[in-house]
Amino acid sequence: MVEEDRTAVWDTVVIGGGLLGCFCALNLTRRSVKTLLLEKREDVCTGISRANTAVIYPGYDNRPGSMKTNLTLKANREFGELCRKLDVSFRRCGSLLISCGQNGDGTVRKKYRQGMENKVPGLRLLSGREVLEMEPGLTPRVTLGLYAPSTATVHPWELGIAAWEAAGELGLHTKFDAGVTAIWKEDGCFCLEINQERVVRSRTVVNCAGIAADQVQGLYAEPAIRIRPELAEYVLLEPEGSNAPGHIIFCETEDRGKGITLVPTVNGKLLAGTVNRPCSADSPPVTSAGGSQKLIEECQSICPCLANSIRVRSFAGLRPNPYRPDSPGARLCGLEPLITETGDGLISLIGIKTPGLTCADELGKQISGRILDALEREDTGFREIPPRRRYREYLEKPEYQRIVCRCEQITEGEILEAIQRGAVTIDGVKRRTGSGMGLCQGSHCSPRIACLLAQQLSVPDGRIRKDGRDSYYLFQRDRGE
Repeated sequence: MVEEDRTAVWDTVVIGGGLLGCFCALNLTRRSVKTLLLEKREDVCTGISRANTAVIYPGYDNRPGSMKTNLTLKANREFGELCRKLDVSFRRCGSLLISCGQNGDGTVRKKYRQGMENKVPGLRLLSGREVLEMEPGLTPRVTLGLYAPSTATVHPWELGIAAWEAAGELGLHTKFDAGVTAIWKEDGCFCLEINQERVVRSRTVVNCAGIAADQVQGLYAEPAIRIRPELAEYVLLEPEGSNAPGHIIFCETEDRGKGITLVPTVNGKLLAGTVNRPCSADSPPVTSAGGSQKLIEECQSICPCLANSIRVRSFAGLRPNPYRPDSPGARLCGLEPLITETGDGLISLIGIKTPGLTCADELGKQISGRILDALEREDTGFREIPPRRRYREYLEKPEYQRIVCRCEQITEGEILEAIQRGAVTIDGVKRRTGSGMGLCQGSHCSPRIACLLAQQLSVPDGRIRKDGRDSYYLFQRDRGE
């Protein structure tokens, strides 16, 4: 039986707690819009947001004058201040787009001209010799390079969690384990059925359901954009030696394929991606031996000094490839067609990919403005992002002296803090503290973190999950007792 509360009507419901959903929620609550966030998993930022190259793009890839270009340039310019307000890690390390042949050189020159027209700050075209002076560990086959000092990197999940926490301080309500199973309109309000059990009502809806955004849109109206999912594989390395890249490295290939990207992370490791293959929206994010090996080989081809690097881990994530059902072969690369409105208060963001991370806050501002128009409410301006709640003023407490994660030097106090902030899984703690990201990949700290989670959440040890449904950390044999 479906339970419906007809007394509570939200101004807007945001479906999906990824980066886009969290930033839409933040910007809505900053404008005093009564907002409910629905997330089908147990935590925010568990899907596309947790597995990407984490690059804040400079804006030379995009067509001059497009919405995508304008948002990227503005977002990049203000990203450092955004991260300062949200108290998250940020590294403006700059990037080099390199090529090793005539075809690649032509593309690099084209992007340089495009970047200059877009007024990307500090853009420089470099000879192969100049590239090697900046990055001596790269292959001597480099013929041309494009230097963009404004390129940066963050931890995407840290950014999304911080946006969600700030929205919570401003009044956001969140329901986890809340999959939307039906949408209809009644008495001027949207009715959203959750898990086929209950209904919430709202005047407007923002669909940020990530890889399933087209399916969610289809619950109410036929989507103009569909998603063809793709699985992307990554490798995380611990560089050895002094010649490891200090800049983000993009590679322009000689054929039509996309080269790998090397990203020096904010915590000193090196992320390499991606190798892609088709999948479905329900595919588990699993790696393959062939994919990881191909990434390692390409890393060493572009940067021979990485041959002695330690492979910390491999991981995978889902990416959306948007297309129009009436022309499935056409490539959609702008933001304009991916933001669709039904005309009666439902806005969908379907297939937003690169530079979705870069533009997340700017997109949130755009969507909040559209929702205010749909609500016909006066825009009274943004409230300030509240200072992030921290418990580290109690550093003298003994729990902040006990190291739990030896690789990353994370204390018991920081783990308890993460649980208070909403972590309910081992990986939820990891995304808030960095525990388990070192060379041992949690083999030492995960059992202790599982115990702390069980104690703080008042559940049996055997009910603690690593990341998501049915990923129980401790195996329990059914003894028929």
